[in-house]
Amino acid sequence: MKKHTLLLLLFSISHLSSFSQKHDFNWLLGYSTRDNPFDTAWGITKIDFDTPDGNPLMSYNGNKKIDFHIACTSISDVYGRYLFSCNGAYIEDSLDQLLKNSDLLAGNYSYPDDGESTPQGVLILPYPGFYDKFILFHKEDIFLNDYGIVSNLLYSVVEFNKQYPTGIMTQKRISLVKDSLDSACLTAVKHANGRDWWVLVSEDNQISYYVFLLSNTGVQFVSKQTFPGRKVGGGVGQTFFSNDGKYLATATSDDYLQTRFNNIYFFTFDRCSGILDNLNYIKYPYHDETWATGCSFSPDNKLFYVVTADSLYQYSIVDNKLTGKESIAGYDGYTELVIPPDVYWSTWFGMLQQAPDGRIYGSGFASSCRSIDVINKPNFKGKNCDFRPHSLTTITMKTALPSYHNYRLGPIDGSFCDTLGIDNIPWCHWRYDQDTSDYLNFEFTDLSAYEVTQWSWDFGDPKSDSNESMKKNPNHRFSGNGVYDVTLIVKNSNGSDTLLRTIKIGNVVSTKDESIILDIQMWPNPCKNYFVVNVLDYNPEKMILHLFNNLGKELLTQRLYQGSNIFDAGFLSSGEYHILIHENGKELRTEKLVKL
Repeated sequence: MKKHTLLLLLFSISHLSSFSQKHDFNWLLGYSTRDNPFDTAWGITKIDFDTPDGNPLMSYNGNKKIDFHIACTSISDVYGRYLFSCNGAYIEDSLDQLLKNSDLLAGNYSYPDDGESTPQGVLILPYPGFYDKFILFHKEDIFLNDYGIVSNLLYSVVEFNKQYPTGIMTQKRISLVKDSLDSACLTAVKHANGRDWWVLVSEDNQISYYVFLLSNTGVQFVSKQTFPGRKVGGGVGQTFFSNDGKYLATATSDDYLQTRFNNIYFFTFDRCSGILDNLNYIKYPYHDETWATGCSFSPDNKLFYVVTADSLYQYSIVDNKLTGKESIAGYDGYTELVIPPDVYWSTWFGMLQQAPDGRIYGSGFASSCRSIDVINKPNFKGKNCDFRPHSLTTITMKTALPSYHNYRLGPIDGSFCDTLGIDNIPWCHWRYDQDTSDYLNFEFTDLSAYEVTQWSWDFGDPKSDSNESMKKNPNHRFSGNGVYDVTLIVKNSNGSDTLLRTIKIGNVVSTKDESIILDIQMWPNPCKNYFVVNVLDYNPEKMILHLFNNLGKELLTQRLYQGSNIFDAGFLSSGEYHILIHENGKELRTEKLVKL
């Protein structure tokens, strides 16, 4: 019996990377100071990346008590099932309740459901060796003369079992280090053995990092690494590892009048030893409008992005250094209506966050707005990265984006610390995007993990000129309307993995009684500030939404695409309206819409 148990354990460890690892596939963001579910401009927006096309889909929750003002993160299980969220002071489970035994997480915090005020104030990791256990690293603020200082790094443990299926906190507020800590750094990367985690925080007023190792036996302090050079405390920014764990970068601001510039501290990192090296220090412009800055690596680890309030820059990574700064975009002056009828806020640049769909998303720091900036192709140099400001709109107001780290990194094969028998077995994942000007043309983006070396696409379209491709990110124009099973097989020397997605294109439904029924969601209804139309698992040829008043006058006509389509309802007076959705003359849905 013991022999069989040991073999099963070894099999599970060696195939660890074959699990989905979708811990970051559910983003929750937003806040509501009044907790009024009928005022849908406020509340929580959920962004789901585990969708039929691999692109984000939004939904609304007005019943959650938790707010995300600055600190913000959530965690899902390996299959992408949402578990709980945390703002550094308050944890809410999947049933929108305070997680069992997690009260007073931030001590005697006045408003715990508002959360901590540091951009990287909380970090959630799966506990190594346990599928039902998670560890929460969180910072503690103190305030001196209204000035916030991070004074403590703590950890707490959350477990799931039959008695507590929505989770219970089994360890709480275990102190790791008491020091003046930088609000711009709480980050983690997988150890080179493929199981454990390195966790890093930095001091506030010097270039110094505390390094901890999280293993299946607990958290261990490893080292404090200090580097020569100047660092002014009090700045706001972000710290991230590159996806491959070879680099660490901190971007932070100096907010004192005599300095007024931003800083990048760029290092190489050894995933075996936890040692930082080769500091590359860069200053870049400061903007008076906001004291925050943000950063992100490209998914392919070759480029580095950094923002000020009004500028987005891109660096190349060459010979372990940042080189060739290029200005990608400047703030275009766009403002957003926050409180009707006349309170507008500027949508400055701010925090950056890489997402499971391969894009980088950005949002102003502590700025109430709904718009999100998007770098659609972050692996491309210069303007080819396809940066689009305020191109995505959330359902509710927000002041922060969630902070995540790479959950899909395996061991360094052949290294002296590759000791657990874990293999980099490929995990297949991809998204597709329909061309809005040619509905039959699609772009495919590989998002697979664990050192993939070969790609094999089958578009399920034998009538087309090219039904197969060996490219990593191919384009394909389908031969006509229909249903296509598209398959990607990814391989490396350790194995392979496959993901099939069914793509439905054009008028595949001829009548309402057809067996294939389109899934079109519309909410909230009644609405106040907006309404959302989600077109699920279908790529329209030309789907149109018409909005009429009770007199039959058409007030709005707009194209619909697969995914979340968000409509501003602010121009409508209170009353009843009628919505008609059709495609090429075929009526797909009618709905009465009530505007409050």
